[in-house]
Amino acid sequence: MHIIDIKLLIELYDQPVLKKNIEILSKNGVKPSLAVVCTSNDPGSISYIKGIQQACDKYSIMIADYSADSIGDLERIILEINNRNDILASIILYPTPYDIHDREFMNMLNMEKDVEGLHFTNLGYLVQFKKHLDPFGLRKLVIPPTSKGILYIIKRYHLLFEMAFEKSGKYLFNYHENPFQLQGKKVTIVNDSLSVGKSLALMMMNENASVRVCQQYTDIQDIYHFTQFSDILVSAVPVSGWHIPSKYVSKNAIIFDIAFEGNFNYPEIYDQCFCIAPRWDETHKGNRINDMTLTRLVSNTLYLANQMIPDGEIKKILQFQNEQLKLALNKHLTLL
Repeated sequence: MHIIDIKLLIELYDQPVLKKNIEILSKNGVKPSLAVVCTSNDPGSISYIKGIQQACDKYSIMIADYSADSIGDLERIILEINNRNDILASIILYPTPYDIHDREFMNMLNMEKDVEGLHFTNLGYLVQFKKHLDPFGLRKLVIPPTSKGILYIIKRYHLLFEMAFEKSGKYLFNYHENPFQLQGKKVTIVNDSLSVGKSLALMMMNENASVRVCQQYTDIQDIYHFTQFSDILVSAVPVSGWHIPSKYVSKNAIIFDIAFEGNFNYPEIYDQCFCIAPRWDETHKGNRINDMTLTRLVSNTLYLANQMIPDGEIKKILQFQNEQLKLALNKHLTLL
């Protein structure tokens, strides 16, 4: 097992559930919608917007495109989005180029439309490990999609390894334990942004993992020390040429290389770890970590849209999701 099969995860576990959710929303007269606010001409942001548009088209989610040229312009757009009843979710492309901290814009957006989970209320829920808005566990809260995608991958593979053990009495690939079990595992995250490093650290801590977060002020030798003994390693350093040498990566590590420039040395890293979600150009389109991020963004959009339908309809979605999970796990196991 080397490159994590993100495409297969999306096809088996996500697509049927998302389509069922869309179907139930439609029957209840709810049209999922997402406002996308571009704040710069950054190539990464433009590429991400194209990906969002393609993902939304696939699931018949309405897109409202906005472009902000100044602080005042962005504030006006946020106010308009907050007041539009036909927009149920919104994403602002960060970082903005303006002379004001991005968190000010994150907190201006109505938290009920915050599809990235970056509003201080949603982040507060994450700190408290609160998952639902209601006491019955029906109406899910949103969390940042990239971090959510990483945790999702780990949890799906964890279930797969457990099912293999149940059926055969041994784990896949003759592992003596489940490598995707988070409790007690050493996790190193080289990034401290809200959308990746900080939010993912909270998620991992909520799963009882032992987490180290490294950033630009962390001594490089400390970073290497942490990565060398990590079970799970996530790196998202947006600096060209910055790499974690392969010798400082554990043979059993599960790696997520989030940076556009890539933070590992290819192809040698493949022989140095257990498995990896590699740099975007090291795998085919549809199998990139960004594809999982986009899928989680769609999922978050539907969570927000689901606030508009009765509890009984959400129960139908959750029942279908549980049934699909069993089917997907069985089918996934036969493909290995």
